[in-house]
Amino acid sequence: MDKTSSISIHEGKPIRCKAALCKKAGEALVIEEIQVDPPQAYEVRIKILCTSLCHTDVTFWKLDWGPLARFPKILGHEAVGVVESIGDHVNGFKQGDVVLPVFHPHCEECRDCKSPKSNWCSRYCDDFFSNTRRYGMDSRFKDSSGEDIYHFLFVSSFTEYTVVDIAHLVKISPEIPVEKAALLSCCVSSGVGAAWKVADVEEGSTVAIFGLGGVGLAVAEGARVRGAAKIIGVDLNPDKFEIVGKRFGITDFVNPALSGEKKISQVIKEMTEGGVDYSFECIGITSLMEEAFNSTRTGSGKTVILGMEKQMLPISLGSHDLLRGRTICGTLFGGLKPKVDIPILVDSYLKRELNLNGFITHELSFEEINKAFDLLVKGETIRCFSSVVVLSPPEHSLSLLRSSSLSGPMAKAASAQTPSLSEQYHLENEVKQVKESPEESNDEVADEITLETAPADFRFPTTNQTRHCFTRYIEYHRCVAAKGDDAPECDKFAKFYRSLCPSEWVDRWNEQRENGTFPGPL
Repeated sequence: MDKTSSISIHEGKPIRCKAALCKKAGEALVIEEIQVDPPQAYEVRIKILCTSLCHTDVTFWKLDWGPLARFPKILGHEAVGVVESIGDHVNGFKQGDVVLPVFHPHCEECRDCKSPKSNWCSRYCDDFFSNTRRYGMDSRFKDSSGEDIYHFLFVSSFTEYTVVDIAHLVKISPEIPVEKAALLSCCVSSGVGAAWKVADVEEGSTVAIFGLGGVGLAVAEGARVRGAAKIIGVDLNPDKFEIVGKRFGITDFVNPALSGEKKISQVIKEMTEGGVDYSFECIGITSLMEEAFNSTRTGSGKTVILGMEKQMLPISLGSHDLLRGRTICGTLFGGLKPKVDIPILVDSYLKRELNLNGFITHELSFEEINKAFDLLVKGETIRCFSSVVVLSPPEHSLSLLRSSSLSGPMAKAASAQTPSLSEQYHLENEVKQVKESPEESNDEVADEITLETAPADFRFPTTNQTRHCFTRYIEYHRCVAAKGDDAPECDKFAKFYRSLCPSEWVDRWNEQRENGTFPGPL
């Protein structure tokens, strides 16, 4: 790639930014300034736009034994970002590209990556212990004293910038909103992929899903899109069915605590006249893996294991059941080859075939990242998100989003619409142009359209995302006052703040502006 075609001011230099450090097992993360080194050969440094929290992060946050219990480290492995700079020998990526970093490697060169039979990467899949994919324990992160910080699953997304090997990076369309894109870097891809690619669920079939967390609901969504006639959810929490599950096509619900003396598999067989066509275990408990297998139809039933059993215990299956045609298999990342299949999922969402809206319920600031851990540990979320939307560097705005449907009251689904990544990134460039090109207008005008943040005590509405929208609204009117309605920058500001805000907010702000009660200088 011709690196001169797009140059970052930080290219080849370290970047200082904020990150949430895990310094000891189970203790609160600490937000500190760190140094992120430039990418080496085959690596890309990316600016994180949105990152989510999942149970794997919680597992390794609590882990206090074994080779992966090392500190300090930067957790996080579900994210979306923008390429900031690239190392040598990087093809297919350039500055400004929207990318998903993924924990599952896809080198595109080994025998298995070239084979259509699986998504295994025999070159890299066996190594979960290194910091960087090609450089072993070399770290790209340093703390304030210059000491190395450990990476996590080759992603480490709880930071404003990270460095990722190209084997773990997928280029996607910039038209998908940030929080939807982040879902596809692990959770949704794992579940939908298991339904589409591993099980190959067909129209009119019957499905049972053991565990209705984020991955289980993604399996349900995949089965719904494929036209499954009956989708049975198995979970101890009825809210996961009543409040969330129905949105993803789940038609029936089984609560093991209410099944009495009957095994879950027996209940499911009675509901389906002999068993389901496909079952999915999404928790990682051996007894449930066995029940998932036993709930399938003799002769053709297929069981897919997605849950990770932490103690590596064996499972017990009847040999005669296998002889009679039932099958069972496991899958990582839903059987998807990231670089090939994730863009297909993005396209499916953009065509409004794949529903991603129901996965998001919480929006938190980056400073509240420990609250996100609390929500997930207590079971008050489905999938927890952290979004970083950077529009006016160096004032990075990192917020944490989360989806929830475990025990406890369901959190309200996030309703504010987010602009597409292309709008966000190009607006950032355009804003910087306005600031850096005062010769296009007089000095007084340049001062008038300098970006500012909304007042800290601004009370309507109260979320960080809305305060960010309020800031854009102020800048839009300043831009109009300085350059006129027809200025391209003003059109971009208008489109951006309207895409962020529900119409009633805009109407109220316009009313306040007209009657002189608008809370902020214009």
